[in-house]
Amino acid sequence: MSTNDKPPSRDIEEEPATPAGDVVMIYATFPDRSAALALGRELVEQGLAGCINVLPAMTSIYVWKGETETAEEAVLIAKLSRQGADRAVAHIVANHPYETPAVLVVPVVGGSSDYLNWVVGGTRP
Repeated sequence: MSTNDKPPSRDIEEEPATPAGDVVMIYATFPDRSAALALGRELVEQGLAGCINVLPAMTSIYVWKGETETAEEAVLIAKLSRQGADRAVAHIVANHPYETPAVLVVPVVGGSSDYLNWVVGGTRP
């Protein structure tokens, strides 16, 4: 290849379609690992999430009612179909021990097609 030659470009539109746009992740914090595991198990058993992960320990610093707080928390990450996100968020909020739980829906923009299909197949919208 000469210096003027460019490597062949890969046009995204030519790539096979994947269900990435059909999958989201929910990020939610909990006071401890057991609370995150219990609610995460409910999400999976009720078909609201295809898979959950619990990260057992992190430190959060935030302002609550005018005071800077530091807390040890656990993180729940749930993978689910985009269509079921509202139901999953509602379930988390209704059953969460915090007054104002941190619950965020994060879009998935790519990943293993097999895994994304598996996540979508494991959830009920």
